[in-house]
Amino acid sequence: MARAFIAVPCPEELRKGLIEIQDKIKGFGKMRLVEPENIHMTLKFLGEVDERRFGEITNALDSVSENQGFELSLKGVGVFPNKSYVRVIWVGVDNGQDTVMRIQKRIDDVLVSCGFNRDNRFHPHFTLARVKSVDKSKLGKYLEDNSGLELGGFYVNGVDLMESLLSPKGPTYSVIKTFKFFSRTSNKHTR
Repeated sequence: MARAFIAVPCPEELRKGLIEIQDKIKGFGKMRLVEPENIHMTLKFLGEVDERRFGEITNALDSVSENQGFELSLKGVGVFPNKSYVRVIWVGVDNGQDTVMRIQKRIDDVLVSCGFNRDNRFHPHFTLARVKSVDKSKLGKYLEDNSGLELGGFYVNGVDLMESLLSPKGPTYSVIKTFKFFSRTSNKHTR
């Protein structure tokens, strides 16, 4: 069994800004920061999956490659589930959000045929920290000051089916398969 998910990885060039945010928020309470190399946007969490099902899952996801690549920008710092009860601190998505929602719905649609449930509460974001406890007034002020923070953008040229191996040091992610999108300048796949 393996923990699996489908994600858009965060490019190296945007990690510096995300690390700066992590450096500022880590003093607000007890939290586990996401390792910079592990920051990503989860489009669908599959949970524990028998590795023998990866072929079935990748076949179902092949149609995702019919999407065209697109620009995505990161903007704003927020929390889940709400400011009164914080469990996750994240950076949001601005430009490209509609496209992300459409692609996530398509992933949901094709994976229902493999027996996975739909994700009706999807909200595009990049997780920065998982919170145990936090100073709500300090974090609240930071969120207020940074709700419109612009962090740059990048071209999304595909999504990854990922495996997460858990250890005492935290998760290690590996790519099972990348589903490349068509480039905006041709009908050929990118990369």
